[in-house]
Amino acid sequence: MRIIDNSQGNKETINISKDFLGSVLKEMMSVLQAECGSFFLLDNQNKELVLNSFLNSQDINIQAVKRKIGEGVAGKVFEISAPVLVKDIDRDPRFRRNGFNHYHTKSFISIPLSCSSGPIGLINIADKATGEPFSEKDLLFAVTLCKYACAVLDNMLNSLSIKEEKENLKKQKNILEKYASVGKLAAGIVHEINNPLDGIIRYTNISLNQIEPHSVVKEYLLEIKKGLDRIFGITKSLLEFSHLVNSTSSLTRRYVPVYDLIEDSLDVLKGRFNNHIRLVKKYNNCLPRILDMGLSHVLINIIKNALDAMPEGGELEIESGIRDSIMYISFKDTGIGMPEEIRSRIFEPFFSTKGATESAGLGLAICSEVINKYEGKIEVESSLGGGSTFRILIPKKYLENEQ
Repeated sequence: MRIIDNSQGNKETINISKDFLGSVLKEMMSVLQAECGSFFLLDNQNKELVLNSFLNSQDINIQAVKRKIGEGVAGKVFEISAPVLVKDIDRDPRFRRNGFNHYHTKSFISIPLSCSSGPIGLINIADKATGEPFSEKDLLFAVTLCKYACAVLDNMLNSLSIKEEKENLKKQKNILEKYASVGKLAAGIVHEINNPLDGIIRYTNISLNQIEPHSVVKEYLLEIKKGLDRIFGITKSLLEFSHLVNSTSSLTRRYVPVYDLIEDSLDVLKGRFNNHIRLVKKYNNCLPRILDMGLSHVLINIIKNALDAMPEGGELEIESGIRDSIMYISFKDTGIGMPEEIRSRIFEPFFSTKGATESAGLGLAICSEVINKYEGKIEVESSLGGGSTFRILIPKKYLENEQ
């Protein structure tokens, strides 16, 4: 069950809640002959109630106002989390008027609203047309109506969640199918290139061994070999990309622990660590499980780059957790860092600051594509001589039991 939160950007959820609760409010006012009514929705982020509708006998809406929890009549009723019937506010020790002049009569009913996700707001009625105070019978009707209304709202929003989940699955399916097609194309191209490339490299090496050491032709052959090594590096990266997308294109939803992904990535690269590099772990095995779409490839690549940036040693700090609706994994190194003109280009295909034989410049480009499949992003902070921080951000909906 989703949380109805006036602070969140899910407009469809908020609009459904507003429309439905508006109908409930009108029905309650009609049956109990109330001339004024309002309902508030909870803004969880700011810990306040936002007035979404105020109706009087002329159906006039006023501009929304806000109430901190515990402040004003609405804030106090929400805080105690229990229905309230006030017959005479001047004589009720809980609610002296103290400037509460929104109602023209002394009697009102206020009822907190809760769904399966927790408290969502409250509904109020006042100004009985007869001029009489509301009764216990009126309160019972209002509470019963709100109880059933919240149950119906729960079902409506659960149906919306299922619909959105189906749409999300369809979107993921289309993305994975697109990547699978690209992966198959890459694999085919690499296969066609590698066969003649292997022969060219082999005959170039034979020629280098047969030629005079100071021959000009040898210099030409060495330049040819550099170019061939570059091509070989690119085809190798394309093949890795092909294997990656084909291994994650299955429509079977498989979740893996984030903790295991980080630990396994470190284990793969343990041979690159030395006594001069200190590893700081700011994560534990309580991390959630995430949909497997190639995240381990990203982790290995970023860790490898961090180690390469600290040839003389340093510190690598890895942190992971959840903030708001985002799961994050950050990698902070004390390496050489990079200037802005390089930082702004690191995700471009074939861009590399390493030698042509060391990197094809596809590593971070592929990482970016993988994180795009999660509808996430990679943030980078770096300065020359000041180290680098790579931060992976992925929406919680890709975590197990968070859809």
